[in-house]
Amino acid sequence: MKWLPGGWQRADREWATVPGRRPNHGDTARYTAERAAGPERGTRVQPGGGHRPTLLGADAQDVDVSASSFKTLVIGGGLSGLITVLIAATLVNKGNTVGMWIAQLVFGVIFLWFISSARGMFSSRGFLLDRSGFYARTRGEVFGVTWDEVAAVGVGTLPWIQHRRPVAPERRQALEIYPADPGFAARHPEFDRWRIDEPPSMPGLPGERYRFHLPPFSRLPKTLEGAVQKIAPHKWVGQYRRQLPPPQA
Repeated sequence: MKWLPGGWQRADREWATVPGRRPNHGDTARYTAERAAGPERGTRVQPGGGHRPTLLGADAQDVDVSASSFKTLVIGGGLSGLITVLIAATLVNKGNTVGMWIAQLVFGVIFLWFISSARGMFSSRGFLLDRSGFYARTRGEVFGVTWDEVAAVGVGTLPWIQHRRPVAPERRQALEIYPADPGFAARHPEFDRWRIDEPPSMPGLPGERYRFHLPPFSRLPKTLEGAVQKIAPHKWVGQYRRQLPPPQA
């Protein structure tokens, strides 16, 4: 099984990025899917440095973030764009009014926001969860860690307004992975792009975590909850409210 635009597709031979090192040309290794006794086959990946390649099972959960971004664009962007066009047509045919101009401006801004927020829909972003571990997929690369290296998984959500400032919708919700030990960062430098260090959102959890922002107005938090609950229920800590660090004076 390999990732192609549109989803995971089965194939006899495939390519996967080897986790545990920074992505470069030498980090791409070739794997051959093993033929099982039955008709089911999986994707062979290597979770991290020092681990043997693992054959993903048929119960692997693929959560496609890019597809959710596309749905947001089609529904929200399409609706706001249509209203903007209808208001423009009304202004042309029935004359100008201040209210109509304000409405066109508002819906035009909303349309442009949907366009900008869906800019990552062609980046093949997503998550793959399997009994062997957690895998992050981005721009054709797959990085993974075993569940033994993960202390907890949850979805944190910011309020709409915090510290008297509005919070951008695309920054409100995020999947957060908490490492099980302090050596995680050294073993997995390929995850540094998602690494943050903030005061813990929940008692008993470390401040260091790996944050993957989710598209706004989507069902991804529920989808991710169901996927983790099915694969590694003991790692799920739920959906919780998180706080932004106070702005520096």
